[in-house]
Amino acid sequence: MTPNRSLDLSLQLQNLIRTDLLQQFSTDFPFEIFETDVNTKTSKKRDRVFNDSNTLLTMLVTAVNEDKSLKQSVNLFKQIFEMRGEQMMQKEKEFLETKRLMDLAIDNKMGRPSLYQSQLPKSKIQPVSDNTAAYTKARQRIDYSLVMKLFDYSKDFTGIKQPHWHGMTTYCSDGTYCQMQDSPELRKKYYIKEGDDAYPQLLLEGIVQQGTGQIVSFEIGTRHQFELELISKQLDKLPKNSLLLADDLYNSFAIFAIAQRQECHLIVPGKRVRSYTVKEKISDGDEIVELIKKETPKWWDKDWKLPKTLLMRRIAFLSPVDGETEWVQYTTLLDKTISKADIIAKYMSRWDIEITIREIKTLMDINVIRSKSEDMVLKEITTALAAYNMMRQIIAKSVEKTDLSPQENIIQEFFEVNKTILIDKKGRLYSKWSPGRYGQTTQSDQKANSA
Repeated sequence: MTPNRSLDLSLQLQNLIRTDLLQQFSTDFPFEIFETDVNTKTSKKRDRVFNDSNTLLTMLVTAVNEDKSLKQSVNLFKQIFEMRGEQMMQKEKEFLETKRLMDLAIDNKMGRPSLYQSQLPKSKIQPVSDNTAAYTKARQRIDYSLVMKLFDYSKDFTGIKQPHWHGMTTYCSDGTYCQMQDSPELRKKYYIKEGDDAYPQLLLEGIVQQGTGQIVSFEIGTRHQFELELISKQLDKLPKNSLLLADDLYNSFAIFAIAQRQECHLIVPGKRVRSYTVKEKISDGDEIVELIKKETPKWWDKDWKLPKTLLMRRIAFLSPVDGETEWVQYTTLLDKTISKADIIAKYMSRWDIEITIREIKTLMDINVIRSKSEDMVLKEITTALAAYNMMRQIIAKSVEKTDLSPQENIIQEFFEVNKTILIDKKGRLYSKWSPGRYGQTTQSDQKANSA
């Protein structure tokens, strides 16, 4: 039996989420990136109690906490603030001791003797209020560019072994929908249908590296945007000579053209009938074909025109399920040294080897976004994805091999039983800490859950 690596990693992440990650995240958090501006003399920023670094770290830890309420976030902030205060006092104590020893070495030191007293402001060591208003304002005050800076830091897996396939780094692309709160601002842009009173939804499109599992890029759109429009922006950022595995939706002339221009490669299934001209036969069911452009898609926003034709590789083979149905794959890999069997096997590994963006959405509990403004929605999702990447780093550094024994039953361990499920009047699920449409669990909801 082949161990399911994706389920294994999901289990590891679930177990990691259940632990206290405050200390681990605090150790890995790049405080120096967010405190540089405050420490410079030309900075106009105030060195607040709820400064950028402490607030971002709180948001990061909250993203992996089951209780994501503001009250719990403030409790986490107090722990972070106290820990950082102790670190600052220890550093200052060491500095003052070093200065005292240096002064003792100078025999002819003039003037009054130094008192070597702490110069830390009281705001850095006094207790933090339990009121959530200050933390709420701090989250709103943080510029989204800083949250993206945190995400960019989290996706840097330098020093961690990166597997390659025929010299190429492999990525998987996937899209999923997330439910949002029913605020006027979100409904105006993220509505599902005009006049419908269903919750607003957003489209989350991401690219995950196969092997290390980190999210290397993502885009957020509405239900009215094409998924291909979002992935086209990410293809421009993929490194040259990399490989992307995607589903049949990406079997698009425009997507093939972008990949070839970027000098990266795609493997996609060809479920739809596509006209082509055979240019060269490599072997049975393995051909170089020419595709002809029919039209420019509506979402196309590039500053260059699509070519009229493209050379692709078409691979046909019998389904491993029934042995009779013909399956087709299209790929930009024209290198004949990469065999047909290798390409087929590589695509088949897409679902069994790595976690996808849909699983990440569930693991990080962002099926329902809690924020009520677009700016805070972007921050909430980006922070959750950054937290996921940092957990993947922890796992990658701590284990060499994650395959499970076929005898070990992890299905029952992974799925939580007797988990409270809250349902609103329209039959939609929400967390007990989510404000939901009605802001609280109603008695009818509780009766429905117990029934």
